[in-house]
Amino acid sequence: MNNIRISFEQSVPDILVGMLYLILAIALGIIVKNLVIRALKALKLDEKLGENAKDASSITELLGKLAFVLTILFFLPGIFDRFGLTNISAPLMVMMGTFLGYIPRLMGAGMLLFLGIVIAKVVQQLMKAFLTRMRVDRLKSKMGMEDAPTAPEEANSTSVSLADVGGKALYVLVLIPFLIAALEVLQIRAITDPLVMMLSTITAMIPNILAASLVILLGLFIAKLLGDLLEELLTSFGFSRKLAKAMDEPLEGGFNLSHVVAMMVKALILLFFTVQAFDILGLTLFTAMGGAIIAYLPMVLSATLLLLGGYILGSMAKKFLIRALPQARFQGILLKGVVMILASLMALSHLGIGAFFVEILFIAVVASSAVAFALSFGIGGRDFAKNTMAKVEKAMEENQDTMNTLKKTVEEEDRQKELQKTDLL
Repeated sequence: MNNIRISFEQSVPDILVGMLYLILAIALGIIVKNLVIRALKALKLDEKLGENAKDASSITELLGKLAFVLTILFFLPGIFDRFGLTNISAPLMVMMGTFLGYIPRLMGAGMLLFLGIVIAKVVQQLMKAFLTRMRVDRLKSKMGMEDAPTAPEEANSTSVSLADVGGKALYVLVLIPFLIAALEVLQIRAITDPLVMMLSTITAMIPNILAASLVILLGLFIAKLLGDLLEELLTSFGFSRKLAKAMDEPLEGGFNLSHVVAMMVKALILLFFTVQAFDILGLTLFTAMGGAIIAYLPMVLSATLLLLGGYILGSMAKKFLIRALPQARFQGILLKGVVMILASLMALSHLGIGAFFVEILFIAVVASSAVAFALSFGIGGRDFAKNTMAKVEKAMEENQDTMNTLKKTVEEEDRQKELQKTDLL
């Protein structure tokens, strides 16, 4: 009993000191929590961190509680040590020592990152003001990348400013070196080494990305310029109007040859510049794919011409058939469809896509179309055939009467000649 009493009497001061430490830690934690919450509200960070008042309040309270917990953690090793729980206090001491050792690194990384954000923000605003002053947004309309807004508020909400995009891009470029430096200061190799390597790779690719972007922009500008010039030239010659008249289709909202040719030219020019941009970026796979597409282009162009020719020929055949037989509108549409199918099969065969299948399908389409056309013409053209045959029969009867009259006239003339000869004798 004496040993227990002596041990208890010796432990009472440590227990009292430990409880005093705990009370002091809780009181100090509450004070720190309130200070953090007031500071956040004074800086209005709660409004910036949350989308509404409820979210902002919860975020502020969470940060205050985090400060409270960290304050308690600083006192816990001493409290457990006073209670004689060295097995718990020792790991906590190591953890707190490691955490305190990282505080200078965290502060250094935070200062570098804050400095980078400030500098990047200033550079972004300067670049945006410069690009706005240079009126770079006019390039969108010149390259055909801007749609006409239906209302001013819609234009303000949906339009993307090139000056704003350029400023944000420069913001990221300026911030990347500071981000790399901040990660290096932390010296958390398992995390920072892959991130630094990735950011370094991105930084090394920035010149190539800028060059490729300039190539794409140049391609868009040239494609827009040449495509519009070619479309205006073909329109001035009246090709689209004459073709639409021959096809009996409206020019507005219908087939416009000038527009189709201009779009094909734009696509080809942009394809060439895109492949060159892939080559600048070192994307060998996409470069090889683009080269294969360019090598395949002659066959694609010829197949496209076959399709265009089939569409034009089918439309003209439909027009002529309907003009000759007004009641054969369905047959005209069917004829146009048959011509389009034949042109499509020829295009597929030219591209080498399932040649055997295309040949079988071609024969089947021709045979079925011939039977369908014969049946439709036989059923729908009975009245026409009847009237035509009646006209032919009437014409033949009239020709027969004429021949009989001529025969009688000739016989009468011969008889008169015979009488004249007899009178002379």
